[in-house]
Amino acid sequence: MDQQEARHLYGVLSQARLPEYEAFCAGDRVAALRLFCWNTQVAAAFYGPLQHLELALRSVLDQRMSRLFDREDWWDHPQADLHYGAQAKIREAVHQLGRQGLRSTPREVVAELPFGFWVSLVGRGNNYDQRLWRASLYRAFPGYRGGRHALHRRLDFLRVLRNKIAHHAPIHHRHLEADHEAIIMMLGCIDEPLARLVARYSPVPAVVAVRPGLG
Repeated sequence: MDQQEARHLYGVLSQARLPEYEAFCAGDRVAALRLFCWNTQVAAAFYGPLQHLELALRSVLDQRMSRLFDREDWWDHPQADLHYGAQAKIREAVHQLGRQGLRSTPREVVAELPFGFWVSLVGRGNNYDQRLWRASLYRAFPGYRGGRHALHRRLDFLRVLRNKIAHHAPIHHRHLEADHEAIIMMLGCIDEPLARLVARYSPVPAVVAVRPGLG
């Protein structure tokens, strides 16, 4: 790629994002575009491990909540008393299903709820520590030894990373090896064999290893 090609591509790609890369690369547009492309590549590499984490977290928390309240639509149990933010997410899920012409069965609602909803269940909420965590949810993390607050902090860190990737934000400046390790460690808290599987097939280490230089 030469400077002429770089000028052309600048006119085609996001004007909102590229100046940030150019500044990081000390004004070198060719280096900035290479870094921009690599950022897209490494973000895509993170998609698989994060997807496995989201699916696993959703599955184990849904199971624990269903057992705790003895019903599949546990969010409607009077004693569930979810935080207003979580209740809003459920209403939005039901609304979206209706717009798609789908019935809001418990299975469909669970599948529609976003990662942030599941992370919030191990948050402070409406006395979640006593009512949800100590009553049941700690059993969803057999590989974890610690308190609810520390676990929530780790999960919320990964939620923020996931959202940055989903919104095409730059992640090239992060300690991506540590981010990847945090995902694998959290998977290990849920299920160690799953963590080993994801670690074995994750493309993240290989992509991180070919990060372009600034020159």
